[in-house]
Amino acid sequence: MQVFARRKECKHIIWAGPLVDTAATLNVADELRGRSCPTCGEIVHKVEFVAIKKPTSTFDEPPAPRNAENKLKKASKSAVKKTRQRLMSLGAETDGFASALKETALELTPPQWRGTLAKIPVGILRTYEPNAECITFKDSAIPAIVVHQGLAAFLFKMNRSIFPLGGIGSMSGAAVSRFVEDEKTRSALRVQAVDTALEFLGIGKPRTAGLVEIPIVARTLEMPLTKTMETFVLCHEYGHAVLNHADELRSVGRDSAFHLLERSRAMEFEADTWGQDAVIGAFTGGKNLGANMAVFDEVFSDGAPELKQDIAHTAPCVALLYFEFLDVIEERLARHGIDVTAQDALTRRRARMAGKNRPEHSTHSSNKERFQALYAHLSEHSNWTTHTWVAAFEDLLGEIKNDLDELIDKTGAVTGKRLARRFRWPKGKAKRESTSWRDTIGSLDGDDKTRIVLEEAFDRIDMKGQVLKLDEAERRRRFEEQRNRAEEHFGKKEYAKAEKIFTRILDSGETADSVPLYWPLGSCRENLGDVEGAIAAYRRCLELMPDSDVGAMCGASLGHILWFKKNDASGAQAALTAATTLAHLDLRAEVMFLLGTIAHVQRDVETALRWYQDVYALRDHEFTVLPALVPRAALNIGGVLEERGQFAEAAKMFEYARNHPATTPKDRGVATQHLRAVRGRS
Repeated sequence: MQVFARRKECKHIIWAGPLVDTAATLNVADELRGRSCPTCGEIVHKVEFVAIKKPTSTFDEPPAPRNAENKLKKASKSAVKKTRQRLMSLGAETDGFASALKETALELTPPQWRGTLAKIPVGILRTYEPNAECITFKDSAIPAIVVHQGLAAFLFKMNRSIFPLGGIGSMSGAAVSRFVEDEKTRSALRVQAVDTALEFLGIGKPRTAGLVEIPIVARTLEMPLTKTMETFVLCHEYGHAVLNHADELRSVGRDSAFHLLERSRAMEFEADTWGQDAVIGAFTGGKNLGANMAVFDEVFSDGAPELKQDIAHTAPCVALLYFEFLDVIEERLARHGIDVTAQDALTRRRARMAGKNRPEHSTHSSNKERFQALYAHLSEHSNWTTHTWVAAFEDLLGEIKNDLDELIDKTGAVTGKRLARRFRWPKGKAKRESTSWRDTIGSLDGDDKTRIVLEEAFDRIDMKGQVLKLDEAERRRRFEEQRNRAEEHFGKKEYAKAEKIFTRILDSGETADSVPLYWPLGSCRENLGDVEGAIAAYRRCLELMPDSDVGAMCGASLGHILWFKKNDASGAQAALTAATTLAHLDLRAEVMFLLGTIAHVQRDVETALRWYQDVYALRDHEFTVLPALVPRAALNIGGVLEERGQFAEAAKMFEYARNHPATTPKDRGVATQHLRAVRGRS
C-alpha cells in the first residue's frame, strides 16, 4: 500500500513511500520530525500516516500473502515432466550446480512444503543477466524457476570488491579491524566495484581478473557469501510460487486519481520476506539455519556461530544493495547521455528495452524500496550486530556513489567520455546518496505539482478511517525500548542524547505513558541551557496532568526556573502551588518553603508566615534529602515574630533552629545571634 506522511498541524504531505511494517513506518516518522514542511515551510513536530485504498481494490498489503492458506497445487508427474521439458527447451541446465543450489534452498524451506517445492524444476541459463525468475509456461500446471548464470558472477564479483573494504569489526560489533588498510588498494577496489556494475550493464567486456590482491580471509569468504545470497534468491523465487505470484506478474497500472504502488511491488515484498524467513531459519525456529551456515565452516574452523549467523541474516539485504547499486550507476550514466539500452546489451532485460522509442518501465519495485522492506523485516528476527554489518555495507556503497563520476572514468570502460571533468560535484555540497529508507524522506521534494494534486485529492475524499492504525504491540515495544534508552542516557547525564529521544517519543504521540516523560525532557533541556525549551516541557505536562505527581514535579521545576531565572513571581507562585501535592516529602516541603520566600520578598508577611508554618508542622517527619528545610523555616518564622514583638515565641523558633542537627553553620550562627537579642528583650 502507498502511504503518505502528513505534518499533523497543516495536513500537508511531506513524504510518500511503501507500507512495510509498523517498525519501518515509525522509523520514517522519527526522521521526518525536525524537517521543514515542503509546502508551508513550518517545522514538522507531529506526523500522521494516511493511505488511499479503494474498497474494491485488489491491491495487497505486504507481507500478507494472496494465497492465505500457503498451499501449493499438487503437481502430477506428467505436469512436472512437461514443465521440465519446457525449461530445457530454453537451454536451461537442471543438473549440476542447479541441482546443488536447489538442494541447499530446499533444506531451508518449511518442512511441510518441501515435497511439493522439490517438484518445481530449477534451471540455469547461460546468460549474463544478474537475475532469477519464477515463470509459468502456457500449458504447464506448475511454475519453473530460472536462474541466470550472470547472477552468481555478479554477486561474486561484487563480494570480491566490496567485502574487502569492510572489516571484522563491522560484523562482531567490536572495534573495526579493516581487511585492507592501504588506501591505494582500497581505491582500486572501489574502481573494481564500479567496473563490475558496468560489465553487467553491458558496457565493456567481461573481465575475470581482479585489479588487486586482497587478504586471504576476505578472499575465502567471497564464495560462501555468494552461495548464501544465491540461496536467498532461489528461496525468494520459491516464495513467488508458494504465494501464487508466478502466473500474475503483471502490472495493474495506476489509479486514475491517486499515485498507488503497482500490484507486483507488493508481490516482491512478499517474496523477499518469505525468502529471508527461509534463509534465517524463521520457518524452522532456526533448526535448519545450520545448513546455510555450514558453507562458512572452512573459513571459521573454530565455530564462530554468532559471526556465521550474522552473515546468513545479512546476506539478503546486502544482495539487494548490490542490485540497487546497479540501478544507481545506470541512472548516473543516463545523466551523462549514455543510454545503456543502446549498448550491445548482454542481458535479456537490456535487449528487451533496446530498440524501442522509449524504455519499458519495470513493473517491479525498485531495489531501493525492496531493500528498505527487507531491512525492516530483518528487525523482527535478527540482532543489532547484523544491523551494524548491513549499515557498514550501505556506507561503503554510499562512499563509492559519492565519487561515481570519477570512478567510472578510472574504469576506462566508457571511451570518449571524461565524466568527472564535465560533471563534477560542487564543492561544499553533500554528495551522499544513501540506500537506506532514511533517504527516501523528502521523495516528493521538488515535485510540487504531484504534491499539490495529492493534497487536493485528500481534501476531496472522506478521510474517516484513512489514518493508519499501526500495530499497538509494536508501538508499545518501540516506546519501551526508546524510553529505556533515554532514561539510561539521562542517568549517565548524557543530556543531549536523552533529550533527543525524549522529544522523539513525545512528538510521536502524547499518551498516559509518554506525558510523564516531559519532566526528564525539561530537566535535560535545563541542563543543556535551553531554558525556554524546559519551560515549554514543564508547562505542557502541567497542562495535561495537573493533578498527578509528575505534573506536580513539573510545577516545582517550572516554579524554580520562573523565580530564579525569569524573576516571574506570579508565574512561579502559580506553578509552585500546583506542586504542593507532591508525594515526596522533601520536595513538597521545599515547594512550600519557596512559596513562603516569594511571599516574604513581596512583603506579604501573612502568606509567608503561613507557608513557613506549614513546613515547620512537618518537623516530626523524617527528611531524607533536605533535612535543613524545617530549621530554616523555624528561623524565618522567628524573624517574623521578632519584628512583631513576639519575643518569647520568636525565642522558641530560634532555639529550635540553633539546636537542630541539620542546621548549616551559617544559619546556626544567625539563630544564636537572634536568640540572644530576643532573650534580652523578653
